[in-house]
Amino acid sequence: MVACEHLKLAEERLWLEPMCRRSSPTRRGGPGAYLVSDKDVELIRELMAKCSFDERAALFRELRAAHQIHEFEAVIGAPAEMILEAVHRAPELTRRMLRGVIADASFRTYVVPVIAGSGWRDVTPVGNFAFDYKMDDGSGPVGVQVKLQRSVRGSPVVRDGKRYGFDGEVFLTETQRSRTGTDGADRMTRPYRYGEFDVLAVSMQPSTGRWDRFFYTLGRWLLPGKRADELATLQPVSKVSNSFWTDDFIVAARWLRSEDDGKRIGTTVPELVSRPSKRKK
Repeated sequence: MVACEHLKLAEERLWLEPMCRRSSPTRRGGPGAYLVSDKDVELIRELMAKCSFDERAALFRELRAAHQIHEFEAVIGAPAEMILEAVHRAPELTRRMLRGVIADASFRTYVVPVIAGSGWRDVTPVGNFAFDYKMDDGSGPVGVQVKLQRSVRGSPVVRDGKRYGFDGEVFLTETQRSRTGTDGADRMTRPYRYGEFDVLAVSMQPSTGRWDRFFYTLGRWLLPGKRADELATLQPVSKVSNSFWTDDFIVAARWLRSEDDGKRIGTTVPELVSRPSKRKK
């Protein structure tokens, strides 16, 4: 008898036998579900490991029919598989915008919980602002704008850093809104302006392959655009930590609260930041 059939028999036993109500049970399933022990669950795992790929896929489809992966499925009225297929078949522009959304979500998933251990709280208000997050450690809020490292056809864009005052090569990121327009003073609304956010967090996924990697700099240090109060669309991102870029959000917050004599990328030569060496035990 194949392992998958053993698994189905084990499942039937767990549902039908009164003995599944053990002295130290773990609640599984929704209302009306039986209680099964951790030993029973471990048995299921062992049998699953013996099933073939096709058998596991069949079981997964049965479980999937009764389980929602994410609440967004109910919001949009389509299963996760259909949503992912639509993204996969979407044009490059749509997929690029989605990657930017993922970068935003990655900051919340990977950075916010980590810096919470140092006293930082997410106090982002509801609404549409120039910043994506507002973080506060009790010493004042810090507005964070999250962007994705620029890439073309899946590869990170690299430029000569000399034009920006950096040694060697640099990566790039775009700092502009997704929609264009003008305000009452006939100024373009797509560019960000100095003072609209404090820290720029750049997801380095295109070059690292990881969504939990970010580089940070200050908004006031970024290159100016066509107008003196606007930020340039393309900003250089250092490949290593220096006096302009860091991979530590807390360091960036410390920079924000320190005097810097008005330094800015492109006009001030960056200094490499040396990390303290680990002492051998």
